[in-house]
Amino acid sequence: MAPAQMDERAVAILTRRAIGLLAHDEALTELADADCATALVAAISERVHVRTDLVQRALDAESDEAISVMCRAAGFKTDSYSALLRMRRRKNRGVDSAPALALTFFSALSRGSAERLLPRIATDLGRTFGARGR
Repeated sequence: MAPAQMDERAVAILTRRAIGLLAHDEALTELADADCATALVAAISERVHVRTDLVQRALDAESDEAISVMCRAAGFKTDSYSALLRMRRRKNRGVDSAPALALTFFSALSRGSAERLLPRIATDLGRTFGARGR
């Protein structure tokens, strides 16, 4: 799908969400299934108050840990998180771990625990970015 088509798809999904035709979790699932990574990053960033570049790094990381914590803190449910994992695997991200392990980690993580872990995750992502940027 061309970038313009993905943007149109994201706008259509988010519009349906805004007018109440989709629940938040359903919108996240549709965005992931449509490979609308930019819209997902923006949604996660807005919900967890973490810079979009750090959310993007977590989404692109080889490990599922950071994005799992962010998704749980953002209020993702298992279905939308599973869709995000499928999107990551289609882009060859997180392929070193089994999706079942990522889902188990996500399911065992409470939203409160994820919110407490989030500052450390964001700091680690920023530190990694800073080291590469030098």
